[in-house]
Amino acid sequence: MFRIKTAPEKRLSTRFLSCSLLFVLACAISIYVLYTPPFPGVADQGDFQRVMGVVGLRMTTDSGSHFFRYVIKEYDMAGISPLRFAGIIPTTSMIYPVAAAKLICRISGMDTFNTHILSAVYCLLYILSIILCLNLLEIKKESTFIFSGLISMFVLLDGNYLIWFNSLYGEPMMIIGLLIFTACCLFLIKSRNPRLKELLLLFFASLLFTGSKLQCIPSLPLIIYMIVRITWAKKESFHNDKMRLCVFLPVILLIYYCGGIYIDLNNTCGKDTKYNSVFYGILKNSDNTEKDLEMLGLSADLAVESGKHAYLPAEEYEKYVPWSKITEEEFYRKISNFKLLKFYLLNPGRLIKGLEYTASQSFQTQTSLGKYEKGAINSYTYQFNRFTFWSELRNRYFPKQLVFIILFTAVVLFFSVLKYIKNKSVLRLRLKIELFWVVAGIGFLQFPMPYIGNGEADTAKQLFLFNFIFDILIIAAVTSIFSTIITGIRRQPAIGGLLHRPKPFRLNRE
Repeated sequence: MFRIKTAPEKRLSTRFLSCSLLFVLACAISIYVLYTPPFPGVADQGDFQRVMGVVGLRMTTDSGSHFFRYVIKEYDMAGISPLRFAGIIPTTSMIYPVAAAKLICRISGMDTFNTHILSAVYCLLYILSIILCLNLLEIKKESTFIFSGLISMFVLLDGNYLIWFNSLYGEPMMIIGLLIFTACCLFLIKSRNPRLKELLLLFFASLLFTGSKLQCIPSLPLIIYMIVRITWAKKESFHNDKMRLCVFLPVILLIYYCGGIYIDLNNTCGKDTKYNSVFYGILKNSDNTEKDLEMLGLSADLAVESGKHAYLPAEEYEKYVPWSKITEEEFYRKISNFKLLKFYLLNPGRLIKGLEYTASQSFQTQTSLGKYEKGAINSYTYQFNRFTFWSELRNRYFPKQLVFIILFTAVVLFFSVLKYIKNKSVLRLRLKIELFWVVAGIGFLQFPMPYIGNGEADTAKQLFLFNFIFDILIIAAVTSIFSTIITGIRRQPAIGGLLHRPKPFRLNRE
């Protein structure tokens, strides 16, 4: 006999069907963008070497040098220390998806590592994390859920996001890690009685995000706040000393892990960014270079390199060549990130000008780096236009001005604050709004960092995570507007019916 489904069962069945259709649509978009010949990717600009050595990859003997111009998809595989997997030796969190891709390559009988396999791993994680976040938001109206899903696919699966997946850059791990962290937070918020393994999963997700790139480490206080906030809100589950210890120890390990990555990367790529921040940032736009150098505690003689970044040929420098002995003694040993931050705090006008420049470079996820392998196309090109409708629209029509960015985020956050105040008794909703603020806060931290920490060098690329989070704010705003309109439309007939209700029939007894 057939059994009639209850209302909750029907909603669950409908939601499963919607999620399945979104998954199929996302896979179709990803296949079109990444796996339609000629296969696209992003050429190395010198960043891959910092990753390859620690994740067990090497350049093949016949790959040649294709910096900036051509994509290289194959690399030799090498062994790595198990201590890196455990985080005892702090290592970029890219080690985990790369290890999964290496395993697939070996099982498939491939002699070399192929970034197409890595991009497939990234795509699966990315799509599932997007759908999981949408589902865990508990959007009640199916029409709003479908609309939110479609707009998310249109924006977040833009070709200028997906193309980074076929590379060894940290950008894919950065946005995937953020989405997985968000999904884990939403799951714990939804769970009535979270268990230890679910909390440990949240810590692992935090590690995936903060360990993806050096620029994510300043987000650590916000990440820790969200972990502590959720565990405090779920204090019934984390009431005893043993469970509290299980929260405290992973936080310490997370701080240790991020500190180790910061020290390691700060001694390598950190030198180039400091050089750029001073010479290609502070001094490049200075009216008084000697005074600025004095405030930084540096010799006035360094002014001869004003306006130069760290990637020029050695003969282009007057005296202080990056990584040279004299530059080590006169610059690297005397400068620090703290001194850079102090300089801008004492000179807020310079900071505002820097942020105005940063705003002019925002909303660009495309780059001038090569997009195809040598031989796959006739000549080098950085052009790419597969499913890039959103990024082209954003780049062309969004005002690249500091005022616009501030006003838009202020409006979005204002309405979220109103909703937070209105729902004082709904803890689950308030925690979701706080999570929204944390994600937005991570985006805000990303905005000043490129200029403060790297001057005017590579600003658009360093704004990758900011652009991604800004897109999330847009999705949230558009979905909220759609939900409000749908609610208004559904209420209108009922209101209209009350206003035009016919008078009841009364029998005339006369």
